[in-house]
Amino acid sequence: MTADLRWHQRFENLQRAMGQLQAAVAAHGSRPDDELIVIALIKAYEFSFELSWKTLKDLLSWNGLDVSLPREVLKQAFATGLLENGQLWIDMLEQRNLMAHTYDQARAQQAAALICERYWPELQWLRASLQGRLEQAAEP
Repeated sequence: MTADLRWHQRFENLQRAMGQLQAAVAAHGSRPDDELIVIALIKAYEFSFELSWKTLKDLLSWNGLDVSLPREVLKQAFATGLLENGQLWIDMLEQRNLMAHTYDQARAQQAAALICERYWPELQWLRASLQGRLEQAAEP
């Protein structure tokens, strides 16, 4: 599989995951105390974050940069201008790792607030940026 095709396919998966995250963010806005919605929001974020860094990894690879670990990918994506807020993405990575082990409701609510207030807008920015790159590549 060619590298450009791979990042395009990964981006399609990311867009689907972000659709689920968008629905979870909206549901959380309507029912912020519903534990099942909080769990769904956190899980949708984890999927979206995972596909985000992997899409960036594939895009970097297509551009000839071979990095594999999430932190390295995020740093390289920031260094090459694929991300604007490098530290926020590192925070998102660290929080994603903590969220995987969030078992009490207070920490889950904190995670949900971070996702809705800080991480969701950043993921939307990335999606728009990647969509723009995809459209530019399709132009003759």
